[in-house]
Amino acid sequence: MLKEFFYLRKSDRKVILTLLCVIAIALGVIFLTGGENDTSNELVAADSVPAKHSTRDSFRHKSYQKDTKTVYVRTKVIYRDTAFRRGKALDMGERDSVVAHYQVKLKAGEHVVLNTADTTQLKMVPGIGSYFARKVVQYGERLGGYVSVDQLDEIENFPLDAKDYLVIENAQPHKLNVNTLSLNDLKKHPYINFYQARAITDYRRLHGPLISLQDLRLSKDFPPEVIERLTPYVEY
Repeated sequence: MLKEFFYLRKSDRKVILTLLCVIAIALGVIFLTGGENDTSNELVAADSVPAKHSTRDSFRHKSYQKDTKTVYVRTKVIYRDTAFRRGKALDMGERDSVVAHYQVKLKAGEHVVLNTADTTQLKMVPGIGSYFARKVVQYGERLGGYVSVDQLDEIENFPLDAKDYLVIENAQPHKLNVNTLSLNDLKKHPYINFYQARAITDYRRLHGPLISLQDLRLSKDFPPEVIERLTPYVEY
């Protein structure tokens, strides 16, 4: 048969050699990657996933010592994932909740003081991972400090159950002097938009210094709920 091969046309020999090379490469790839799907994989359930929920497999690696050598085991993790059911990737908040599930967390009845906690302490709260820990700290800095745990509702997609582990103690928010700050400085606060800042500066120009936020109650930009929310953050 080998002799017959050399009697073939040159073009036919090239085709045969190409096919043999492709087959050899394919077999090599199968041989090298076939070990990844062995039966030694450990299945760890992150949560009990009802049949009606779609799931997505994620993989993480853990190591252990065996015969003085580090052996890496590919561990399959299954978690509930409604975002993939919609055909979308997880956003930062959803991914944060999944990661937070595996971190060491506070137990029921334990609390973290919201205004003094750093990101490391916040990540101990069930439902809070790195993403929401940063969001909580950043929003607290913009506010000038929290006066209520319910202010966390103002952070998009914040896990509401996490509020049960957070408390406010001796709140002393940074206050804005509404009689001296410029329009640009006023509107930097999350509770003051451009139109509200302009209403404050216009009132000062026309009527002099404010004595209370109630001085602005006739402005359409300062309904009662806005005045109530802003009151802890202003001084005169």
